[in-house]
Amino acid sequence: MASDAILRTYGDVSVKEDVVLNAIEILTAKETQISNLVGRSRAISTIHSYLTDTLKTAASLAVEEAADYTATANTTPSRLTNIVEIIAKNFKVSRTQQQVQHFVGENELQRQTRKALLDFANALEFDLVRSTLTSGLSGTAPKMSGIIEAISKSTNYTTQTSTTQWAATMLNALMEANWTNSNGDVATDLFMGAALRTGTDNFTQKSNIVVNNPGGQTKLVRTVTTYETAFGTLSIHTHRYVYQSTDAHQRVLAINPAKLALAWLQLPFVDAGLARSGDYDNRAVVGKATLEVHNQDSNWFCAGLKS
Repeated sequence: MASDAILRTYGDVSVKEDVVLNAIEILTAKETQISNLVGRSRAISTIHSYLTDTLKTAASLAVEEAADYTATANTTPSRLTNIVEIIAKNFKVSRTQQQVQHFVGENELQRQTRKALLDFANALEFDLVRSTLTSGLSGTAPKMSGIIEAISKSTNYTTQTSTTQWAATMLNALMEANWTNSNGDVATDLFMGAALRTGTDNFTQKSNIVVNNPGGQTKLVRTVTTYETAFGTLSIHTHRYVYQSTDAHQRVLAINPAKLALAWLQLPFVDAGLARSGDYDNRAVVGKATLEVHNQDSNWFCAGLKS
């Protein structure tokens, strides 16, 4: 094509970029379901202790008329412990960065602080679910025992073979064992990754629907939010941290939030008093927390499942 000497816009680097106010989208998912669901408690030491107790196994206590009472053995509470984890998201923003104008229309330190609060919440959720106990001795960072580790007993932690398919019969059996081991204090919330959630939607029997609509049914529902068994009703949740791509096989976690609590030694806050040695501001979002499990048997975990 012959040149017509017309000045065109494409290729002109002096044109103002097409970025509008508040056009930055945070792409990382925010996952705080379980930390918002469980109870709240207070820690007063880095080693957090709490107590559990049991009743006598049910049996007849009938006594003969006018006979002396027969004493039965009593039990004292058992002490459970967990380690308080220090969670900190540190960030630094130069003052020049704060002084220049941005398309977002706000001070960059304020925006990065808001992002750090979201990062803190995600980190808390991640460790609340997946963390394994680390004492904090010898210069290591102390870590709490997260839900999967802290609830685990031989009676409620199962590992299937890698060829085992997630199915309704398996879920029913897990809830039956849960009811037996917990004396009826069963899990109420079921968490799994995307693959098992799709499988759950496929194996769940839908109720028949009567449509009183001249135009016919206008909505097709392919998912369920609850699953009812003879041993309890479960609310079903999709969760990003129960299963991750680094795990060998699929996993599913069932919890009773009334039996779990997040114990805070220090509620989250923005620490603005950090030292600096240059033209920047140094901040950190800091909190100190651990997990309480008041009844391990009210929860269960199953791993080793096929996608």
